[in-house]
Amino acid sequence: MGTTLHAPHPWPHITATLRGPGPHRVAIAYLDPTAPDLLPLRAGDQLIVNAARPAVRAHATSPTALAHFLDAGVRVLSTPNLHTGLIITGEKVVVGPASASISSTVADETALITDDPDVIATAHAFLDNLEDTVVVDKVFLDSATAIWQIGRVVPLVGIGSRTRTGHDFLPTPVRRMFLRHASDYIPTEDDQTRWATTTADWIGPDPRYHTAWIRQNTPDPDRRTRLQPGDIILRISDDNTQLHPPAVVDTGPHRIPHTRSAVTYRLRIRTDLDPLPVATAARSLAEHGHPNPRLHSDHRVISPSLRAALLRLWRL
Repeated sequence: MGTTLHAPHPWPHITATLRGPGPHRVAIAYLDPTAPDLLPLRAGDQLIVNAARPAVRAHATSPTALAHFLDAGVRVLSTPNLHTGLIITGEKVVVGPASASISSTVADETALITDDPDVIATAHAFLDNLEDTVVVDKVFLDSATAIWQIGRVVPLVGIGSRTRTGHDFLPTPVRRMFLRHASDYIPTEDDQTRWATTTADWIGPDPRYHTAWIRQNTPDPDRRTRLQPGDIILRISDDNTQLHPPAVVDTGPHRIPHTRSAVTYRLRIRTDLDPLPVATAARSLAEHGHPNPRLHSDHRVISPSLRAALLRLWRL
C-alpha cells in the first residue's frame, strides 16, 4: 500500500481501515456521541481519549460515547494531555483528526495512512509512553456524566465546532426525550392570536426549521411524562412503520377551545431530516447495543445511551 494522504474528508477511509484486521489501538482526544459510528472498535481493542474534566464539561468528550465503547468490550483510558489522532491496526497506522465527531466529518481534515513498519513501531512506542493515564470504568463514567450535565462552558483551545446561529436546535444536554403517537393539529387564526402572548420567545421564521402542531386529547396525569418546552419528541406513525425525526417542543401546552381537556404543542423540526422506517431504526439501534428500544410504544426514553443512539440515527 505504501503511504497515502486523504483529504479533505478522510473519515470514510479511517473507518474502513478500522474494519480491517486488528487488534486496534486508537488515541483520539475528543469524542462526540457519533464517535461509535466513526470508530468501529471491538472487544479487545484499546481506546485512549482526553476525558479530563475540562474536556467533558466543554462537551468535547461524550460520556455516552465512552459508555458505548466500554459496553463493547473496548479498554478505554483517559489522559488529560492528549491532543492528537493516532490509530494503529494490525497492518497500518493512521495519523488524523484529533476529534471523532460530527464536526470533524464536515470540516476540512486530513489523514495520513501508512503501512511503514518503522512508523508502526514508533506509533506503538508513543502510545506506550503516554503519561497520567487512568482507566475509564463505571465510577469514572458516573463522574463524567455528572460533569457533562453541568453544561457547556467555553470551547477548548484548538477544538472547533459547527457554527450555531439563530435558534439552537437541540438543548444541551438532552435531558428529556419521548416516543409518541401524536396526531396533527391545525390551529385557527384565532388560536394563534390567543396564544401569541405565550410564545414571545419565538423571534421569527428560520429557513432551517419548520413548525408543526400536535394534539393530545388527554394530558398525562403524571407530570413527569407531560411534554414541556425543550423536550425532544420522536413521533411514531399511526401504522407503526415510520419514525419521524427528532422535534423540539417549542411551546405549549395550549388548551384547545371547545374541547374537554385537549391541548396542543408547537414543535420545531429541522427541514433537512426525513423519517426512517421503524425496522431500519430498530436494526441500527440493536447493532449499537439497544435490542429492545420499544419503537412501537409511547414512552419516555430514560436511558442516556439510548437517547444518544436515537439522535445518531439522524447524525445529531
